[in-house]
Amino acid sequence: MNQKTSILCLIASFFMAVAVPGADLATGTSVFGSRQFIEYIPGSLPIVIASPHGGSERPEDIPDRIHGVTDMDANTQELAKTLGKVILAETGQHAHLILCRLHRIKVDANRRLLDAVEGNADAEKAWHEHHGFIEQACQQSVAKHGFAFLIDLHGHGHPDPRVELGYLHDAIDLADCAEAHDESTYVQRSSLRWVVEQRGIRHSDLLYGSRSLGALLELAGFPCTPSQMKPVPSHPFFRGGYTLTRHCRAEENITGLQIEANRPRLRDTAENRLKFAIALTKSLRTYFKINLGFELAETQGSPAILPTFHISE
Repeated sequence: MNQKTSILCLIASFFMAVAVPGADLATGTSVFGSRQFIEYIPGSLPIVIASPHGGSERPEDIPDRIHGVTDMDANTQELAKTLGKVILAETGQHAHLILCRLHRIKVDANRRLLDAVEGNADAEKAWHEHHGFIEQACQQSVAKHGFAFLIDLHGHGHPDPRVELGYLHDAIDLADCAEAHDESTYVQRSSLRWVVEQRGIRHSDLLYGSRSLGALLELAGFPCTPSQMKPVPSHPFFRGGYTLTRHCRAEENITGLQIEANRPRLRDTAENRLKFAIALTKSLRTYFKINLGFELAETQGSPAILPTFHISE
């Protein structure tokens, strides 16, 4: 079986069904919430990928939101799907994937409920299902592996074309010294708190040191912040939002970050999304090994995926 056939066979394995959060679901099989506004692909790895702002559906019976940001994060849902497929092809196992298919003008799944739905019942149900599936995926990961690693995937259009990594610290926080970042007051507010407390790794090393995801992604060719090259982000910078605050709880063994992907050279074309997904998967494998003590298994005899290979979406 050649490389293209192998990838396409994996893509074809995503079957469609209908379910609600809490149901007993089959790994790798797509299920949907009410009206198919939320899609969940259960996984077997402790990686949970959420895409709250990449949906395009705009049903007329759900009124448009009139407050807050209503623009979609273009191509982030496609990027999330590509990342899920690359992880499967590279490891032989599925990451958990949660996709909000509603346009952001109808629901903002990365905001508290009052701001997210503006009173519409169908939008509210989709919001609950989105976070319900995240909770289910995290709980299953913790039960199986002892922890869950949540990636909340977004897109930004800031002037500085770097991947922004949000750990619930803003640019002003990150301008402090390493000694301050390692103090408990910073760690307690961090989405990486579980890693610091359970693995005994310095918080500053995880934020922008050599073992940080930013440093690993830069080695793979994608400039990031915070990182060794740019530990203090420029303004504006996205620190991570409601999803991280709600779900990344050290007492529940859940950690993770928000990834804000710049559009040029990263999510503008299918080829570039594939290149970034390959780089991120490679970086996550190293990150999991050195920071979490977890090996993301590789499929024996699986074909290498070339950065120039095109996946249709």
